[in-house]
Amino acid sequence: MVNGTRSAQQVLRAVRKNARRLGLSVEELPRRGKGSHSIWVVLDAEGNEVGRIGLTGHAGQQSQIVTRSNEKALLDLFGEGWLDK
Repeated sequence: MVNGTRSAQQVLRAVRKNARRLGLSVEELPRRGKGSHSIWVVLDAEGNEVGRIGLTGHAGQQSQIVTRSNEKALLDLFGEGWLDK
């Protein structure tokens, strides 16, 4: 599991990097998050959703619970320790 916390920007950057490596794309779902939160999906070449995470919309670090939840949500897709790479 990831050590420490990450900002939403850091998590999104890592998701995009790992998605590119696998030939996948990342898109934000419009109007799907609650409040300042946003939902991001990872899509395969056919446009099928293969992963989903929720990110906070505020500046600064996300809580450790949210950071670990994001890592766990895409663990099967990107592999162990993907957020630390």
